[in-house]
Amino acid sequence: MKKIILLTGFFVAVISCSSGGPDSAACSYNGHTLHVGEKGGCYYVNTSGNKEYVDKKYCSSCY
Repeated sequence: MKKIILLTGFFVAVISCSSGGPDSAACSYNGHTLHVGEKGGCYYVNTSGNKEYVDKKYCSSCY
């Protein structure tokens, strides 16, 4: 029973995060998905797995 509850919670979290909010198409930069850090920085993860920070104006619709 616990596994079912945990799996259900996991799938709900994945689905809600994948929606990206009201304007998820605007939350990208040169084909990369943008993220907002806990301190408000705007970045994407490059092919090497490193964070590449961009101007915050690109994340204005990602909150």
